[in-house]
Amino acid sequence: MSIQRNTSALLCRGLGALSFTLITPYAGAQGAGEIEQVVVTGEKTTGGEFGAKSGIPIDEVPQGVQVMSADDLTQRNVRSIGDALRAVPSANVGVSRVASWQSFSLRVRGFLADQMRNGVRQRYYEDVDASAISGVERIEVLKGPSSVLFGQSAVGGIISIVTKRPRHEFGGEMSGMLGSYDRKSAALDVTGPLSASNGLFFRATGEIERSGTFVDLQDEDRENASVSLTWQASDSVTAYVVTEWVERESLSNPGLPYLGTVQSNGVAPIPVNRFLGEPGYAPLKSWAPLVQSWADVKLSEHWKLTPRVSYSGFDARFIQTRVRSVQEDGVTLERNGRSGTENDNYTIGQLDLTGDFNALGLGHQMLLGVEYDRERATFLQYDLESVPSINVLNPVYAFTSAPPAFLFSYDFTGDIDGQAAYVQDIVDVTKRWNLILGVRASKFDMRSVFDGFVDRSSTDAFTYQLGSTFRLKDGWSLYAGFNTGVDLEYTASARNRSGEQFEPEESDQIETGIRYAGKRASGSASLFQIRRSNMLTPDSVDPDFSIQTGEVRVRGLEVEGNLQLTRQLFVQGGFARLQSEITRSNDGTQGAVLGDTPRNQASLFARYAFPAAHMEFRGGANYVGERTLVTGSSVNLPDYWVAAVGATYTLGATRVDLALNNLFDKTYFTASGNAFAVYPGDPRQVSVRLARQF
Repeated sequence: MSIQRNTSALLCRGLGALSFTLITPYAGAQGAGEIEQVVVTGEKTTGGEFGAKSGIPIDEVPQGVQVMSADDLTQRNVRSIGDALRAVPSANVGVSRVASWQSFSLRVRGFLADQMRNGVRQRYYEDVDASAISGVERIEVLKGPSSVLFGQSAVGGIISIVTKRPRHEFGGEMSGMLGSYDRKSAALDVTGPLSASNGLFFRATGEIERSGTFVDLQDEDRENASVSLTWQASDSVTAYVVTEWVERESLSNPGLPYLGTVQSNGVAPIPVNRFLGEPGYAPLKSWAPLVQSWADVKLSEHWKLTPRVSYSGFDARFIQTRVRSVQEDGVTLERNGRSGTENDNYTIGQLDLTGDFNALGLGHQMLLGVEYDRERATFLQYDLESVPSINVLNPVYAFTSAPPAFLFSYDFTGDIDGQAAYVQDIVDVTKRWNLILGVRASKFDMRSVFDGFVDRSSTDAFTYQLGSTFRLKDGWSLYAGFNTGVDLEYTASARNRSGEQFEPEESDQIETGIRYAGKRASGSASLFQIRRSNMLTPDSVDPDFSIQTGEVRVRGLEVEGNLQLTRQLFVQGGFARLQSEITRSNDGTQGAVLGDTPRNQASLFARYAFPAAHMEFRGGANYVGERTLVTGSSVNLPDYWVAAVGATYTLGATRVDLALNNLFDKTYFTASGNAFAVYPGDPRQVSVRLARQF
């Protein structure tokens, strides 16, 4: 049974509100045809529906939403999904790019957030290269659980990535970037007709980077490419294909011990650039394909059928040394290590029928859908034998002339097949008042093989959503929503001491607020509570097993806003306050705060344009409050703030961007996900980007 207890964690990886949003329709110096990029950051009030399939206008979603456009990502020198989340006050931006994986550290409102691509959930794919954003059109952040349309998903919310679509006119952009630590990258974006007469259009994007990092001995080599097609087959049928490839090579960076970084070791601080793995035997290579296809088939004036299919993969090969405890002398670090290979494949198929009609004097916008998910995950691990300790202030690496010895650890395979049916109805009760009702029924069949031991199980789940928006006068509206979620990450294939299969974890969020949409500004204000329940906690009868009674709660308020003060000056800022608590637990953490969840966070960003001089200047700062390293830990990560400035010069089709991040070279640390290590944040870095449109 001890094997079964661990399979859920292996399956999920094997590797280790008061909301206020102000928006402006002013586009600044953008050219014609760029209206879709008007909103710099915040909640987009026109021109789209969340997640590319929900049918709900973004300004009517009954929970917190923020949108970041491709232009915003460029202006803020965003280099990863984590960097992008700095504009979301309640988000934890996670670890630096020098870490092996970033997605497991990205949080919204205190909980992990899942990523979607073009309305379909990703699985593992996002962990190859968090910096693969050259093909991203916009990033939408939906805060809180939302399983009705998007299936099993993380409690914190959804990071919805919408990729760039083909355009009807030929055009594109070439760009290159140079930066600190010998960073060099180049990108290409080309779009236009393949056969305009036949309604066939394409878009191709790609990026390559060869870079050092602020960590000694660690480089960052990465490539990503995408080809997208749009085929307007007829007035009734439009088809889409998106293909992507991401690849990354680096070193498995174990981070730094908390003793000597966030806490004094009594000797001297550990330099943030210190690499405490074995550089000769710490390769990390990961790569993945993604293929998506969908079509909009117009059945009549009021009804549309949309079939979708998405496939993504994930492959990784690595050797990793891991940070453990520091000896009494304060400088001798204990370590262990492992080597692993992982191969995952995730396929999801959906069929949606959408339409609008009137019944009983009410307007209805209906969505009915079915879904099939097929997940196949494999993981093979060897432990490194006899990894010696290392002096953190004067490291001498062990495996310089001979490789480490490997000892077999485990071989794991996990399969999940899921089926679901869902219904959503947007009901226009009056011209000013609508209701959103949704339900989803899901069934999961699971099979795991751990070192030859086969376990089969199945479970089901029911989730629902209730929401409403009431439009007042002069741009004001009230909204409220209750959303539920379901997640198999930690319960799939796990069993209690009686051999019974655990149910999926559950979550729910209640949120209420007020919105305003005006000519120069818009905003919203809301309060929220999220609960995560059905969590595993130690069985008091036999602590080697778990029972499913754990619960965590986060209550909060979130303030965020965009305001066009003048035609030249734009300001965006936000503040979030989160109050977390472990409300039920048998491991001694009941009453404690949730790990890596700061109580206070804030951000401020401004830009000032000089149209006559073709110049724009930008500046901003982020504040992150004190938080515990992990739940129940006595180690606190200190609060920090970082500032950034930048400038843009535009002349015709040429654009030059200068960015200086961490302006005052602040030293700060982020959680690693375990109780031993932290990751240093990026020190001061400068970059110059030159782009030419054609």
